[in-house]
Amino acid sequence: MVVHRAAPPAQPARRGNSVVTTTMVVTVPAVLAAAAMRTRSRTGRTAGRRSS
Repeated sequence: MVVHRAAPPAQPARRGNSVVTTTMVVTVPAVLAAAAMRTRSRTGRTAGRRSS
């Protein structure tokens, strides 16, 4: 006698983003904005020093 078992139900697909994706979406724009602001502040300072 052969007993057939039902296949286990497939795991439901995860909804939403992973923790890594969420972290990257929040962090990357902040780092780019900080880098852009730092670059602007440096160019403003060096321009004032060069004029004598």
